[in-house]
Amino acid sequence: MTDLNKLLTPLFLSEKEIKKIIELIFFSYREFTLGPDEILNKINYGRAHHRVIYFVGKQKNITIKDLLGILKITKQSLSRVLNQLVKEKYILVSIGEDKRTKKLCLTQKGLDLEAKLSKIQINKIKSIINNAKESDINGFKKILYSMIDEKSKKIFNKLNE
Repeated sequence: MTDLNKLLTPLFLSEKEIKKIIELIFFSYREFTLGPDEILNKINYGRAHHRVIYFVGKQKNITIKDLLGILKITKQSLSRVLNQLVKEKYILVSIGEDKRTKKLCLTQKGLDLEAKLSKIQINKIKSIINNAKESDINGFKKILYSMIDEKSKKIFNKLNE
């Protein structure tokens, strides 16, 4: 196993060491998404579908506007994915307070898929952090949070109130 201390010198990181961090993010994200990707691939869906299903499940009756703000994608990109999810009965669209606002929620089929995908990722994270110290976990979360821009931090904080 690679000695992480050789990968990550905390002070005065050189460009070479920062590139190692980039690679760690790449490889860990690839492993993190592997299980859900396999399930999604079987139903001809991709990561965009996963993100929509996840955040619609996270915030019941989320508006399309709010979902666009979270995902930072165009209406056109969302429309393609959302239309598939609605057509195949994973998501239900309803009218909001006024006729211009549309709200989204998962159907039972959508809830089942979201739970199946999240369970894989939750179990992966649990198996890794079970052996970590609380300070290591908090440091990791602090670094991830620091990578988020201010506007996205507000969205993240609102989602997790």
